[in-house]
Amino acid sequence: MDRYKILAVDDDFASRLLLKKSLEHDSYVVSVCESGEKALELMQQEKFDLVITDLIMEGIGGLELMEEIKKKDPELSLILLTGHASIETAIESVRLGASDYLLKPINVDELGFRVKKALERIELERKLKDAQKNLTYSATIATANHEINQPLTVIISAIDMIKMEIEKLDLKNERLDNYLELLTKSSLRIANLLRKLREITSPKMQEIPYGVTMIDIDVGDNLGVKDRYVLVIEDEENLRQIIQKVLDSASYKVILAETAKEGIDLFRGDKKLIEAVILDFNLPDSDGLTVLRALQKIDPNVKVLLTSGFDVEESITEALKLGALDFVRKPFNRRQILSALEVVYSYHPKSKAKTSSK
Repeated sequence: MDRYKILAVDDDFASRLLLKKSLEHDSYVVSVCESGEKALELMQQEKFDLVITDLIMEGIGGLELMEEIKKKDPELSLILLTGHASIETAIESVRLGASDYLLKPINVDELGFRVKKALERIELERKLKDAQKNLTYSATIATANHEINQPLTVIISAIDMIKMEIEKLDLKNERLDNYLELLTKSSLRIANLLRKLREITSPKMQEIPYGVTMIDIDVGDNLGVKDRYVLVIEDEENLRQIIQKVLDSASYKVILAETAKEGIDLFRGDKKLIEAVILDFNLPDSDGLTVLRALQKIDPNVKVLLTSGFDVEESITEALKLGALDFVRKPFNRRQILSALEVVYSYHPKSKAKTSSK
């Protein structure tokens, strides 16, 4: 773990020097200052694990400093330095919340022992606090899973029932299919998030704007091939269906778009889930370069595989320079589209995009 940080407060220069040299010899990170006022200033600038302070000082003395520290950080440990004349006061300070006291003149071996014991108590308290936090977290997640999974199961089942009814009615509606696919995808994403939360044994906290603290959880989309979502932007219906069947057979999840506008809107709506885009270069409402730029504006790291049956070599070359990762010429077979898609998925930011031999 990180080295412990100790603040030593004493108005006597020789004592400060002895504390600093001795504690640094034991590999602690040590800051020193000459007054209680200066100690409070330093504590506003950085966090310490332990404060060692002289009891008798001009201005803010050791007891008053302890009271101020306890107001701001009740869990911070303190060791008071005192002479024999003030030992009763030092003992009373321990009852009031100080971790320990040490008699002056300072004995280096005794100092090391007292500091070590104080830090061991700190570590034990942290472990107990973490254990309590983990227990509370586990109970909360168990409750959330129970309360959310039940309605989530109903939602997923209802989506399947709607799909069955659409098939019975022989209703052909690409947009409706896309919306249902998005509902399914979002429901599965919620289920995956709940699973991720269940798997966390030691929750880590992260600060976000406006002073809000949240659980730090990676809900990224490295979910394996079976959970890879591909957006297909293709205006020809038969080809859309063929691509969907090919990708379905390889366990990809497919989202279909008929026009450039629809594809861009779908990508904007869930760019975190869609890992790759298969883009027809010639669409009725836009050209491939324009769509590519629009997708890159939404996500500069978007992975795009281009397709075209027209002679657009110059434009394809320009698109590849702009960041498209591969190109497949129509007509293509199952092996070609899946191989090209693997090239797209295996792309690393430091590697160069390749063009498949068609």
